Amino acid sequence: MRRLIALAAIVALAACTTHKKDDQSFLDQVGAQSKEQIMARGDALAQQKKWDEARKFYSFLSDTFPNDPLGRRAALKVADTFFALKDTEGYTEAQLRYKDFANRFPSDPNRPYALLMLAKCSFAQRKGPLRDLTPEREAAASLRKVLQLYPSSPYAAEAKDLLGKCTEDLAMHELLIARYYANVDAWVGARQRLDYLFANYPDSKAAKDAKPLMEKVLQKLAAVPAAAPTPAPTAQKTGKH
Repeated sequence: MRRLIALAAIVALAACTTHKKDDQSFLDQVGAQSKEQIMARGDALAQQKKWDEARKFYSFLSDTFPNDPLGRRAALKVADTFFALKDTEGYTEAQLRYKDFANRFPSDPNRPYALLMLAKCSFAQRKGPLRDLTPEREAAASLRKVLQLYPSSPYAAEAKDLLGKCTEDLAMHELLIARYYANVDAWVGARQRLDYLFANYPDSKAAKDAKPLMEKVLQKLAAVPAAAPTPAPTAQKTGKH
């Protein structure tokens, strides 16, 4: 047992030493380069999809020059390396970084890009129209900011297209719930869902597909006899015996 513990300590120490050497080697490398050269090195690694390595160069720039325009671009590229992983952990980390950038730098020319990518992170994590719609709603909120605040941005067209997809998901949710209510003869519930669908997503495909169902719902509701009013209680006469 003691030998195993000693061996583990040696391995850990060797790993720590190697890590320190790697860090020092990286610092020596970037210390001899300009900001632009460091960014170019990160970009070259990113083109090769070496995300972890590219992130080291971008992180150095963003940490060392947080208020420099180049440092801010590097901060976004750090987020991009996480987004490129295309898994839940990557999307979550990228989401935090895009959101932080958008909040910290409201006047930065790259803010519409950060908001668009924030929306993409949310949209990539959607689970379908019958599941939790929080990702679609969060994505839609970010996309509306792009379109409202930056209508002339080069990212506006993509934001509009993605917002349309979010809207269709949200609209389809209402239609599917309305269909469920109709299948169990809950016509009032179906009518409420369809009213909400037509009011909030009138131009969606789901709204178009819902028109025949609305006709059926209205027919069913019209066929239901109105409940007779409950007669008011009559006063009882009391007599003396």
